[in-house]
Amino acid sequence: MSSVSRLIKAPPEAIYRACTDLASILRWRVPWNMTGKIDNIDGATYRMSLRYPDGRADTFEATVVERVPNEKVVERIRFDAADRAGEMVMTTRLRRVDGGTDVTVEYENLPSSIPREDNEEGSRQALENLAKLVEGPV
Repeated sequence: MSSVSRLIKAPPEAIYRACTDLASILRWRVPWNMTGKIDNIDGATYRMSLRYPDGRADTFEATVVERVPNEKVVERIRFDAADRAGEMVMTTRLRRVDGGTDVTVEYENLPSSIPREDNEEGSRQALENLAKLVEGPV
């Protein structure tokens, strides 16, 4: 398992909303050198494409399997690419602390074709995007 954490100067309630609203997810979860698109929504499942500047794309289906309001969101992710077969689990944990919320994103079963350091850097960028989206007076 790998994980990335960041203190975000916002209450857990604001961060939880940003983690459960697809329009917000599209604004913050996309690493800086990519663009994102929600391709389809079906209940707790959505399809998303992350596009690289060279035209390549990572397309995946994410299903929310657990939500604990203001504490945790667990998603099961299946990539379309054959070299990314299997099921990754991404858990976003929120913990209220002095000055805001400690946000930790954990990955289980990261496909071997995705370098761990690249995934962690993309996650750090996404958490910075999340901070810009939700930070305000705590």
